[in-house]
Amino acid sequence: MDEKLEDVLYYLIDKTNKVARRYSQESFANGGHDITVDQWLVLKKIWDNEQINQAELAASLFKDTASITRTLQLLVKKKLVKKEFKENDRRHLLLSLTAKGEQLYKQLLPLVKTMRIQGVKDFTETEREQIRKLLMKMIKNLEN
Repeated sequence: MDEKLEDVLYYLIDKTNKVARRYSQESFANGGHDITVDQWLVLKKIWDNEQINQAELAASLFKDTASITRTLQLLVKKKLVKKEFKENDRRHLLLSLTAKGEQLYKQLLPLVKTMRIQGVKDFTETEREQIRKLLMKMIKNLEN
């Protein structure tokens, strides 16, 4: 007999991701922040990797080029991200946060940390480490 969908691990992982994204989006909105989860992820990745290019950004966030392009257009329009040509090479655009982008990142970080804790607040440190290791093992299994 086939498993119920609710008993399938992949379904639970996908559901967890969707519930976490909805919770995060609501937290941003309730805090009066005009930013999406995807926009936050782009800001975070650029913060962590100063002067990353668009292709590296897309790959690191598991996004296609078109969706990263749209997100970046919005962030540039909001004056949170800037695009600059690599020194001595006008073919390569590098992304970095503007002063306004850095300010927003620093402003949102405490909220994001609180959001990250919410889903695992009843986990012990050992449980958090176990689930992290198991998820990393799944990723490795599927990437090979």
